[in-house]
Amino acid sequence: HSEHLSVVYVSKNQSTTLQLEDSGRHDKDDNQAVEVLDALLEKATQQGASDIHIEPQQDLLRIRQRVDGILVVTHSLPKELARRLISRIKVLAHLDISERRLPQDGRIKHTAMSELADVRVSTLPTLWGEKAVLRLLDHAPTELGLDALGMNRTQQEQFTRALDLPQGLILVTGPTGSGKTLTLYSGLRHLNNEQSNIITVEDPVEIRLRGANQIAVNTKLGLGFAQILRALMRQDPDVIMVGEIRDFETATAAIRAAQTGHLVLSTLHTGSTGSTLARLHQMGIKLYDLTSTITLVIAQRLARRLCDQCKQPDPPHAVYRANPPGCSQCFQGYRGRVGIFELLPFSDRLISALHECGSKEGIIVPAEKFIRTSLRDSAMTKVAEGVTSMEEANRLAPI
Repeated sequence: HSEHLSVVYVSKNQSTTLQLEDSGRHDKDDNQAVEVLDALLEKATQQGASDIHIEPQQDLLRIRQRVDGILVVTHSLPKELARRLISRIKVLAHLDISERRLPQDGRIKHTAMSELADVRVSTLPTLWGEKAVLRLLDHAPTELGLDALGMNRTQQEQFTRALDLPQGLILVTGPTGSGKTLTLYSGLRHLNNEQSNIITVEDPVEIRLRGANQIAVNTKLGLGFAQILRALMRQDPDVIMVGEIRDFETATAAIRAAQTGHLVLSTLHTGSTGSTLARLHQMGIKLYDLTSTITLVIAQRLARRLCDQCKQPDPPHAVYRANPPGCSQCFQGYRGRVGIFELLPFSDRLISALHECGSKEGIIVPAEKFIRTSLRDSAMTKVAEGVTSMEEANRLAPI
């Protein structure tokens, strides 16, 4: 006797069906879980997804994946498969299979698929069972270059000037998935040569850079950003990249490194260049330390690129818009993403203005007066060039 479980992949551009054979063996559920997980990873890789969400619902197991920053439903599976699938993921990520009440984090070294170096795993107990999110990390060699980021000429020159300084702090801000790491690595590539000792501290290491010394945070061993920063100061670094400033201790260590003759690059989760200063000030960093250390703040977003094959004219705005069904070359009318940027270089005039008004409001308002091209300006330029749509500009950089 043989039954089949049909898993339908849903897409506006294509629909494929994966049939998993149920042979009636004792380990049939385990085999199905293995095959489904492999199929999900393969499909997500083909679509260029960054994350897979495995979400038990009341009556089914919903699978969503994030493509170009947007979550879309891709599969609806039998709810009975949920526990086996989560268990399979836990085994590969070396997590506790028996623990279903607490969140867990781990990593899968997915060597079977050359496109993926590893997969970050996060599980979370929900009302209908454990949810898992798989972050797909591509460690394949990445083409890095300042001219490929999407900055205009003035912004690229401002970034280059800050990178060429012997010391200081360069901060890149934006929400999760806005391309901050790629921007940092493009800067590191500009600096990478045999005369520079470049050290990165990340959680995890997302891009491999030949010639750089890359360190992964290990909180289970008590090896956090601040601890590693203190240790690597004895490693004679020239350039230090800190994956993210999350707390006062890490912020202080990064600023001290920048004040003692090192170039430091890092990221922060804030919405704009001005609010970055306010966030660090709220952490407890003194205004003098900020103004004497920071050389450049970059805020950025990633806008979806219109598909060149099927984008359509948008007469009311004299621009282009997406073709919602898309075509064989794209996903819902978009293909890939491009950065939009807002840069705030620190000048003597800006520093004087900041010291004249030391309140939280004062840190934000003067900063905005010194920005040549705002996020909105950058987005609208990409719209005018036919690179992205008005809908994307309004979504990422509303008026």
